Amino acid sequence: MRLTNDGHLKRDPTFTNAGKQIVYVSGASPIQLQIMQLKFDEADTIKQKPSPLHEKATKSEFEPAFSRDGRFYAFVQSRGNLSLALVIRDTKLNKDAEIKPGGGFSGLRSPAIAPDNSRVLYCYPENGTQQIFSVNPQAGDKKALTDSPGVNNWPCYTPDGKTIVFGATRDKNYEIYAMDADGKNPRRLTDSPLMDIRPVVSPDGRRIAFASGRDGNREIYVMNLDGTGVRRITHHPERDDYPAWHPDGKRLLIVSERAGRYDLYLVDAAGVEE
Repeated sequence: MRLTNDGHLKRDPTFTNAGKQIVYVSGASPIQLQIMQLKFDEADTIKQKPSPLHEKATKSEFEPAFSRDGRFYAFVQSRGNLSLALVIRDTKLNKDAEIKPGGGFSGLRSPAIAPDNSRVLYCYPENGTQQIFSVNPQAGDKKALTDSPGVNNWPCYTPDGKTIVFGATRDKNYEIYAMDADGKNPRRLTDSPLMDIRPVVSPDGRRIAFASGRDGNREIYVMNLDGTGVRRITHHPERDDYPAWHPDGKRLLIVSERAGRYDLYLVDAAGVEE
């Protein structure tokens, strides 16, 4: 099901407010990425035109992540040429905490919020290789969760908060991994000659959706939490990317390219087992 029709560049979609709102990032302006919002009802109907989440934003903002109860959300904000900060917004107190980028070309990426709001994850190349860190919602008590070669990115908590699923190049190619929430017991879940990226855990904690080029084109796949039972969800000659679970656990919100135009689609998460 196609949900938008403007064709603008899109990325980072997610559901909020128990599935009643869709938030995503749009490149409608050639110089600014904006976080957009759409109301979405139980009949899968878009209730209004997209509107900016931050109407007064003048800098690019992207990669929004929302807490389960809606109190907190985090996003990446541009502070200059390839200089990216992380903002954590407490909607109850109407207060922002932030982590500023280091010197030179550097930036924080891919925030994720623990189910109990206790920690916020992000990725940062602190010592030359990109690792996963966590802080409290006030951006304090920083802890390093990974220490490996290559790039670690796109962390996502399981609903019980005990496991973090993420992508990494520690074995020379982007694969999907899991580790305990404290960073211990890392294990590899995929083994593909081409990139497996952007993993997201289903609301029931049993499955992982991810994007992969393993069949020669960027498509969406779903597998069990332990990496078994891989299923291909999309079949299209152009790019399908940025999966996000609907709260019902039966569908996925994705960004799909059609004739060079990018829009949001809602697709069945069943697929066919390989």
